[in-house]
Amino acid sequence: MRLYLVGGFLGSGKTTAITQAAQIFIEQGKRVGIVTNEQGKHLVDTAFLRSKSLPTLEVTGGCICCHLDDFNERVDELTVRYHPDVIFAESVGSCADLVATVLKPLMKLRADFDQPTSLSVFTDARLFYRYLNGLELPFSEEVIYTYEKQLEEGGLIVINKSDLLDEKKTAELLPLAAAKYPGKIFRLQNSLKASQVKEWLELLDSPESSQPRISMDMDYDRYASGEKRFCWVDREIKISADDQEKKIHLLNIIQRICRKLSGQAYSIAHLKFLLDDGRENIKFNLTALDDLDSKFEGFSDSLRALKGSTYSLRINAMIEGPLEAIEENIDTIISSELNSEGIDYSVLSGFTRVPGYPKPTMRIGNS
Repeated sequence: MRLYLVGGFLGSGKTTAITQAAQIFIEQGKRVGIVTNEQGKHLVDTAFLRSKSLPTLEVTGGCICCHLDDFNERVDELTVRYHPDVIFAESVGSCADLVATVLKPLMKLRADFDQPTSLSVFTDARLFYRYLNGLELPFSEEVIYTYEKQLEEGGLIVINKSDLLDEKKTAELLPLAAAKYPGKIFRLQNSLKASQVKEWLELLDSPESSQPRISMDMDYDRYASGEKRFCWVDREIKISADDQEKKIHLLNIIQRICRKLSGQAYSIAHLKFLLDDGRENIKFNLTALDDLDSKFEGFSDSLRALKGSTYSLRINAMIEGPLEAIEENIDTIISSELNSEGIDYSVLSGFTRVPGYPKPTMRIGNS
């Protein structure tokens, strides 16, 4: 059994890549398991992956480095229930120091992982381009420290969403990256394309991209100061919408939340929505780098394709900003949109969190 740990910054497209990769392996006759990981409790990514019939378990309420025992239990459960050849584990996007706190401890604790066991670090190509060129970034210096440490740690860096850069910027990226980080492996990738994800998988099994061995220096006080600038809000809502006019209000909720939070002095690491009618679902993601109008193109057509009369709407927000204000914005938009039209709904679950000081279960340095 092989473990492919997928790290990297929030909103970099890790789940999209894992979904494609799992489907590729399944087509090859391999068994796959997935472990998702977030600061929240009611994860959009878990629900989405399960809707694709992909065996998925989760570690919630914090990063896997601080919940290593939980992660180990999820691996055991996947092993017993599904006998996977490969497990993909996705870490929280604000997590770093994975070699010392996850990979090395797991190699010590488990004898059932084959080599190579790898760490891929994903970054949004647009964010990486801005960073390499010294341009303004949408996050604070405290948060960017974590981003920098993720890049420092990764031996294999996947520059994802490369299709969202123009040709000139794309051509500049690899030389800039190689100059900044000599010795690392970089690949440009659009994870919506199965052919490109397949090339990434082939690279994972090469000796060049096997598990990094060096634990890096990490200033945990600086790391913690970045973590504490984030807040997490999740909601799961059951909504009755038995005609097309009512369904439009589901779209309005998503659009209004995105526009409201984008218009504030907040930095959206990710906003994720999953709308499910019990048979089909649509997923919508937004980051600080996305253009709202282009993101919503075609979304109303996807919504009309859903045929149910009762919907589950799951919302995950990871934002650099004040928890109380962000939570109030989300809840006010939901209630005002639905109450004004007399649409029946109920809040099934909700969770909020401001990450605390990171305390890894185990940390193994360099001997």
